Amino acid sequence: MNDYWYIPSKEDAEFVACMEDVLDVYELPYDPMRPVICMDEKPYQLLDNAREPLPMRPGDNQKIDSEYK
Repeated sequence: MNDYWYIPSKEDAEFVACMEDVLDVYELPYDPMRPVICMDEKPYQLLDNAREPLPMRPGDNQKIDSEYK
């Protein structure tokens, strides 16, 4: 089994800060007046990984970056 993650480059602090803001929204309790809608699907074919997957560790799944070529 694999877990898909975005593995940011260490020099991309702005991206990490923005991603933390998005994740904060996903953690909010459900509000029917303001539902959270996720629109992250792209009609692209995966041809290659942009970054090498992180290796598996005992008791954990392999981490695969969601960015691809």
